[in-house]
Amino acid sequence: MPMIRLLCALLLALGTAGVADATCLVSSPSLAFAAGSTYDVKASAVANISGKAGLACTGSVLNVLGTSYARATMTSLNGFALKSASGGSIPFQVAADQNFSYPFTQGGTIDYYNSTLLSVLNIVNPNSFVPPLSARITGAPNIPAGTYTDTLTIQWSWKVCNGVDVSGVVCVAYETGTGTTTIQVVLVLSADCRINAPSVSFGTAPLASQFQPVAQAVLVDCSTGSSYKVSFSSGSNGSARPWRTMTDGAGHVLQYNIYRTDGATIWDESNPLPSSANNGVGSGSTTPNQMQSYVAKVNSAQSTPPAGTYTDTVNVIISF
Repeated sequence: MPMIRLLCALLLALGTAGVADATCLVSSPSLAFAAGSTYDVKASAVANISGKAGLACTGSVLNVLGTSYARATMTSLNGFALKSASGGSIPFQVAADQNFSYPFTQGGTIDYYNSTLLSVLNIVNPNSFVPPLSARITGAPNIPAGTYTDTLTIQWSWKVCNGVDVSGVVCVAYETGTGTTTIQVVLVLSADCRINAPSVSFGTAPLASQFQPVAQAVLVDCSTGSSYKVSFSSGSNGSARPWRTMTDGAGHVLQYNIYRTDGATIWDESNPLPSSANNGVGSGSTTPNQMQSYVAKVNSAQSTPPAGTYTDTVNVIISF
């Protein structure tokens, strides 16, 4: 008789479910793109980002058996567009995976417990379930500098298996729940500029007094709406006043200068000139086309130096 009682107790133990507590919590993480310039957007050079979707389930037993689900229904405040206070708008996409094979739509629902998606994400293990979120820029608009944001709201609904029987096959305990996640998506863009500065050639002359003035222009453009100023560095002489100098590499110099279009006002870093095009602001063109005209002159009153090739390097400086 004692042996029978022992056998019954053993059978009872084998039939008892192995149940372990699991807890699912929602949070409100953020998604931040790497800061860049407006030209990064135009060049489609903003890197994709990944982060947490705002649900985390932890426990000693988590399993995809039975009727488990983790459903995320997403809405975007701006219709999946990052917007700034200036009115700029940048379209973007959000997905449940880094390959963007499972994109969210406005009001659409994705179940992270989809068997195919789970195999792609490989995010379920015996101790945790933390679904991810990925985002990417999908357009290349011409926009001003600023902070661009959107707010994503996810309505979560979950039924997570947190207990299986001793066979490990049948789910005998679930946790169900709902929650709301609010995710701020941010992209900070600074202003930037583009410059095209052709070389200046005075040509050839036997005497310093015979070099003719050269009227030319640098081409500049900056982020749309950005005010900027243009100036020229002093060159190798260290000062533009009274003269910049070209050298032949043997200690001889040829004096010259760069002037505003009046041909008399020395143009250097001490008096930068506001943009003379597009009402003084950039248009955002990736190919600079706003002309900043100037006049270059050789000092006709100087003594003619020895024959040779005289050069100088002057930087075009854009302040914005």
